[in-house]
Amino acid sequence: MALQDIRILVALDFGTTYSGFAYVHKENPDNIETNHTWPGREGVFKTPTALLYNETYTQVKSWGDLALEEEPEYMVDDSEERSRPIELFKLHISDLKDNQKPWLPSQLNYKKAIEDYLTQMQILIKSTLERRWPAIRFPQQVGFVLTIPAEWPNNTTGIMRECAYKAGLLSTLNSAHLEFTTEPEAAALYCLNVVKEHNLHPGDSFLVADCGGGTVDITSRKLLHDNKLSEITERIGDLCGSTFVDKEFLQFLGRKVGFQALETLKRCNYGQMQHLIQQFFCNLVKFKFKGDPTTFKPMRLILHRYCPDLQEYVTGELKEKMEEAGWIVKLDFESVKGMFDPVVDKVIKLIDGQLKEARDRCSAMFLVGGFSESPYLLNRVRETFRDQVPIIAVPALPIAAVVRGAVAYGLNVEIVQERVLKWTYGIEVCRSWVRVICYFVRFDSLCTKILFTLIYILCNTSFLGFG
Repeated sequence: MALQDIRILVALDFGTTYSGFAYVHKENPDNIETNHTWPGREGVFKTPTALLYNETYTQVKSWGDLALEEEPEYMVDDSEERSRPIELFKLHISDLKDNQKPWLPSQLNYKKAIEDYLTQMQILIKSTLERRWPAIRFPQQVGFVLTIPAEWPNNTTGIMRECAYKAGLLSTLNSAHLEFTTEPEAAALYCLNVVKEHNLHPGDSFLVADCGGGTVDITSRKLLHDNKLSEITERIGDLCGSTFVDKEFLQFLGRKVGFQALETLKRCNYGQMQHLIQQFFCNLVKFKFKGDPTTFKPMRLILHRYCPDLQEYVTGELKEKMEEAGWIVKLDFESVKGMFDPVVDKVIKLIDGQLKEARDRCSAMFLVGGFSESPYLLNRVRETFRDQVPIIAVPALPIAAVVRGAVAYGLNVEIVQERVLKWTYGIEVCRSWVRVICYFVRFDSLCTKILFTLIYILCNTSFLGFG
């Protein structure tokens, strides 16, 4: 991004579950700042990727933390449709089957949700930059870098560009003020800041696992001279982020109270559902679980403390069992481990595949992203790969790795010297027709005709690839 009129560079990490941005003035490139002030909350680098609309889903009432904190009013008629927070809408760009994609109301398509969320981001980014640099013209003097998952469809950048333009981040649809980089590449660039701490030198290779809320993306890089990188394998990714552990928790709870009861709670009192997941499961269980049965203490989920309305929706035999248990659900070691393992196993498989694909020995592995702060995930990765990779670490501020690395990319797009392409363009070239060969096969048997025709094609046709 070398356009002369760009004074400020902004990187935007639009994530499945959380989003954030960082920025820098081009005259002071070492002073990258990560935003930590959001509507309703301060001191954190990201805010939930969530929207709360009015009843007709035509106007945004709140976004981020405020969208999840606002509790719906009590409804007498459980069948009544009402506005509830919109989350995980980014997954509608992915290759997930339609029946696996998150719920959206019929009045709202996913592109409009993305546009509306980016509009709220644009308002905050604009006010933040104008407070720091009042003379800056927005967006004319601002360049943007948007990050995208590694394995998402080819049209992802087109969709995001369109939404960014409609959200007011760009002056024109085809503006050169927007660059894209993949989330694992941005994470790898962030890790350039820590390779010296681990005594890595030019020629050494390292793996970066960006473990987010929705996706986990893996890339392998080689450290070059002048603090630059080359990609040594094709980057890969899958939908196995931390929110899928949350889903396993809800599956566990659904077997205790009934899935219909959970669905009714979600529809009628989404605030309590979020309170249950965030305040109980995430804060007390998910990011404290280490996978050590000798130190694990069984947890007690007191339902009326986190979701008091849930009791009204439980019926039949399950209600009798819960009444006998005092509406308390016990989480033992095996139950919690069972919530993690299906997801962590996928992450392990991704890393293993990447290590096998790379020809060079991997000198270090860095885990970044919000899920990397899970002690159990880190322990499992270390147990599995400690004999293959000597250094397995989580750098400082792992949740901000992607957005800060994206700023580094925007400052110097040539910092990545080589990439491994998933596809290549090609041209099929055939030599001129040779009458002698065709005359020869004309008078022979059918089998000979086929044989010599194949020989001719193989010997006189070449495929040229351009990477």
